[in-house]
Amino acid sequence: MFKRIGAFFMAILGFFNVLFSGYIRYFPHNRIFLDQHYADTRDVRQTYDLAIPRSASGSAGLVLCIHGGGWIGGSRDEYTESLMRMSEEKGFAAACMNYRFVSETVGFSDILDDVTAALAAIKAKGEAYGVRFDRVLLTGTSAGGHISLLYAYTRKDAAPVKPVCVVELCGPTDLEDAYYYSQENSIAKAVGADFFRGVISRGVQYTILPEDFDAARPALQKYSPVRYVGKDTVPTVFGHGEQDEIVSYQNSLELDEALTAYGVEHTFVSFPNSGHGCEDKASMSKIMELFFRCADKYLK
Repeated sequence: MFKRIGAFFMAILGFFNVLFSGYIRYFPHNRIFLDQHYADTRDVRQTYDLAIPRSASGSAGLVLCIHGGGWIGGSRDEYTESLMRMSEEKGFAAACMNYRFVSETVGFSDILDDVTAALAAIKAKGEAYGVRFDRVLLTGTSAGGHISLLYAYTRKDAAPVKPVCVVELCGPTDLEDAYYYSQENSIAKAVGADFFRGVISRGVQYTILPEDFDAARPALQKYSPVRYVGKDTVPTVFGHGEQDEIVSYQNSLELDEALTAYGVEHTFVSFPNSGHGCEDKASMSKIMELFFRCADKYLK
């Protein structure tokens, strides 16, 4: 009885959370869950938002968005409303998640663990409402693109919800690329090359020394998605600005080459005259068209 009472009050609190968040207009067609924790830490960095179409039942696909921010910033809040709208208009379950930022004690492997924990929690939430999530399209921009690719390419078989496709923009694919550690990228120009080197060092949990870069290569390769491309790699759609001054355009060229070599289904959309923000509207329209085509193909 007490469990039922507790569940009732949690549902009431959830309703008011949706009401005061401004997402109440999506409530008639979706079950909406905001600020959900996927870890016992109760840390805001380990939370997700989720929309499940009320018509969904049985086996279903899921879109999971992983935010960017250089692995040290950003929030799922940047994507919540657009995902709610997409879920209502297109009929897909959609979620976005926070993850722990890289630090002296948190590396890329820990962020991948966060994705696993988030997927497990989302799967359990769906099951509570008669929906069995068994496939997921991972999507993200920049750092979120990197994590989406790395997770789908390395943890596909162990994931609670199986990755079936990735759609990403300007995500780092090759952490050995010297551009990250040079004075040429815009981050280095703004705050110095040591900043990017420090962030990636914390991500790979190995100190990258300019005078002994070769020693860091094994750690950098371990977290470079392009190193894991093979014949069983999931279908991938990706775009990149040709004038990107943060993540080298060469990264996407290398990914395109590797996917082509292994015959992996993929589409590379180049954004001419665009930087890291992928400002070209025509190319962005093409990416969005491909996104929904992938969602229709792999999630329905």
